[in-house]
Order: sequence, then structure tokens, then C-alpha cells
Amino acid sequence: MTEQIIESTLRPASVNRPLKPAARSKAEILRKQLSRRYGATIEQLQKQLGWQPHTIRAAISRLRSSGFSIELDRPGKVTRYRLTSEADQ
Repeated sequence: MTEQIIESTLRPASVNRPLKPAARSKAEILRKQLSRRYGATIEQLQKQLGWQPHTIRAAISRLRSSGFSIELDRPGKVTRYRLTSEADQ
């Protein structure tokens, strides 16, 4: 019994668990959604990311300040955001 306990504590944890692929960050998902041909609305981004509207607008503002060009389109009551050019990284 004690041999099993000692053996299990000596093995590295990575041996027991398979590695998961890295999940995409929400910032990556936001950039991908904004890069679509027609961009995305706040409502679409809310469903995709699970964020509040003010959080989405703040994230878009951070993208702008980091060098991305974001186009704003208001054909009616719905506002669409679209990434028009990416920052040099």
C-alpha cells in the first residue's frame, strides 16, 4: 500500500495527463470576428464571447490603441465593427 503511494508521488504529473491543445484567447476570437467580411455587431460578439457591451467596446478601443484600424458602420440602428487593417507586429 505505501509502495503505491510513494510511486504515485514520484511520477511527474504530466505523465498521467494528456496535454490539451491551447485554447484560443477571447482577444483572438474578437479579432477573428471583426476580421470577417462584414465585421460583427455587439450582439454577435456578446453571444460569442459572453461579455457585456461595455467590455466589448473597451476591447475594441484597446485594439485601436495598439495599432489596428477598426471601421464603424451604422446602416440603421445596429452598429457593425470591422477590422480593416492589422497592426505591424
